[in-house]
Amino acid sequence: MVVTGAAGLIGSHLCEAFAQAGWEVRALDRPGSDLDAARAAGAQAVEVELAHPEGALAAAEAARGAQLVAHAAFPGAEAREEALASVRGAMAAALQAGAPMLLLSSCTVYGRPRNLPCEEGEVKLPVDAHGETRWAVEREAFLWRRRRGLELVVLRPALTYGPRQRRGMAVALAAAALAARLGRSLYVPRRGPVVHMVHAQDVARAAVLVGSEARKLDGRAFNVADDVPLPLEELARAVLQAAGAKEAGRVPYSPAPARALLFVARHLPWWVFWGPLNKRLARGWRRAFEGRPPLAPPRLEPDLLEQLSADRWYDTQRLRALGFSPRFPSAVEGLQQLALESRTRGLLPAPPP
Repeated sequence: MVVTGAAGLIGSHLCEAFAQAGWEVRALDRPGSDLDAARAAGAQAVEVELAHPEGALAAAEAARGAQLVAHAAFPGAEAREEALASVRGAMAAALQAGAPMLLLSSCTVYGRPRNLPCEEGEVKLPVDAHGETRWAVEREAFLWRRRRGLELVVLRPALTYGPRQRRGMAVALAAAALAARLGRSLYVPRRGPVVHMVHAQDVARAAVLVGSEARKLDGRAFNVADDVPLPLEELARAVLQAAGAKEAGRVPYSPAPARALLFVARHLPWWVFWGPLNKRLARGWRRAFEGRPPLAPPRLEPDLLEQLSADRWYDTQRLRALGFSPRFPSAVEGLQQLALESRTRGLLPAPPP
């Protein structure tokens, strides 16, 4: 099989899970990507640029004889045309190999769901650039299925976290760890919206389950999430506990003012708020590792705040009907283990003495 975007959070876990399940894996990503995790899993690493014609030809060559093409590559929310070119290259490779395609999408395609829990057939109304780009990629894939006969299965993970992540919840965990080192307590919101999450390992396990039956499941989409959607208060408290930070207290939360503040924050120039904030995080990150951090400093972006600004939990009965059960049923335990693993590998600042 072939995994595109193999250096990313989900792509690297796909390589590990499929290799452990006995698949022969070929890991594809752009030149210069860190494919060490894929190689450690036993995957054959190939550097290609799917968005370019030459890279698409190389991907088609790598997919020759493959039984499945799993497309996890995603160049970014703002790179819509590149994302579309990338998925076209992967779909062309799958058609040439005569293999079904497993598309890793996102629950951000639903936007702020009207009906909860949100089922796969819910109206797609993305509210941010990430969801809009993901939905554009999905529409392109379903168009190829209808017009060119592509066999297609789609996975839509909820807010994902896991080892090797440098965005999303990894930033919140890193910020809490830095606050703990400085002896600072942090406030948590009072209840807040209910948020659904999923560990990257569980996304990969779902991909193996669905990928093994991809031809039978052609044309279907599946939500992937854990068992316990959490109020923002409990999620924030779980982050603090995992990072070793102390809770200062609770602050009132109201949906309307929170969304208004989010709207303002998302439209502020980068140099006004997000730039200085990320510079402070970077300075604290370097000090925590005495000037020799193992990874680049985490960057906080408004996309994460959007995911935490409204009730979002998802119906996973369609996936469970296939026999899926998450290894990490709650983000509380998952974040604890993630922090422990990260500190063991020296990727997260140690707690204060």
